[in-house]
Amino acid sequence: MKTIGIVCEGPTDFIVIKCIIDMLTGEENLYRKLQPEETLAGRNGNGWKGVVKWCRDNWDGRERLMHQVQPEIDFLVIHMDGDVSRKEKVVHCECASSADCDRRGTVDPLDCDKTPESRAACPIQLPCMDHGAPIGGYINHLTHLISEGKPYRDDVCIVIPCDSIEAWIVAAYDKNGDAEKIENPWETIISRRKTYHEIRVRGSSKNQRTFSDFADAVCENWSDVTRICESAYNFEQDILRLAAQV
Repeated sequence: MKTIGIVCEGPTDFIVIKCIIDMLTGEENLYRKLQPEETLAGRNGNGWKGVVKWCRDNWDGRERLMHQVQPEIDFLVIHMDGDVSRKEKVVHCECASSADCDRRGTVDPLDCDKTPESRAACPIQLPCMDHGAPIGGYINHLTHLISEGKPYRDDVCIVIPCDSIEAWIVAAYDKNGDAEKIENPWETIISRRKTYHEIRVRGSSKNQRTFSDFADAVCENWSDVTRICESAYNFEQDILRLAAQV
């Protein structure tokens, strides 16, 4: 059994990630959900901004954090969905496309889009041309955002499902070779009807019980998911590498 710290956007992502890790390692591991905190009123909130804030506060001191709890954390998994790169202008503040922004360097990008006026005035154009092909570009862009370009591979797996972790669900069920190219697969495919492959979908909100069922299907069809989804294959290789080091 390994002890694994998870930093992710939300509780449904946590369910899928830990199910896959248990399947890949062949054991039931112990998980510490570091982010989001148990209450969404926590210091960082949830979503991608919560992930960025957690990494800002803990990245350089993560080794101390991992060893100050019992049992000690063997490695970290940090998750962010690729749609953040596709649709959130503020994550492109260091790109060439923001060179004309008169707020650059004076305002925290995480605070820059809080009003309709600031969002409308943002000069960043999407899609950003600085990141190459969408899937690989999103992965590289957000990996750099999380790690701030610092080394991390000895104790961290950064996973960027594209367009979101729901693309892995679509790949598992539908064997759709374009799963990672679908924008917002939750709304455009999974939640369009009351059931998705006979699993009840409770409206537009994401239900943890439903995602537990989805996670089982992803694990059962994991070879299809990794064949279709570049991000899933990368995740598998990173988890196997880190598990072998423990």
